[in-house]
Amino acid sequence: MNSCHSMCPNYIPKKVTHYCSSCGNGIYDGEEYIENLDDEYRHYECFNGMRELLEWLGFEMKTM
Repeated sequence: MNSCHSMCPNYIPKKVTHYCSSCGNGIYDGEEYIENLDDEYRHYECFNGMRELLEWLGFEMKTM
């Protein structure tokens, strides 16, 4: 168990198994993320809006 604060130079972050397809950073315990059908992961806060989220999920925007 690592007792150092994340700002400490001796801090060793936990290994991650998933990385954000937008920012490239790891997705750590406690962070909100979304997975699409292509097995890509993305932090919730890495989306700039609803349209971007829907397109990333593979939905098509249509006009009636």
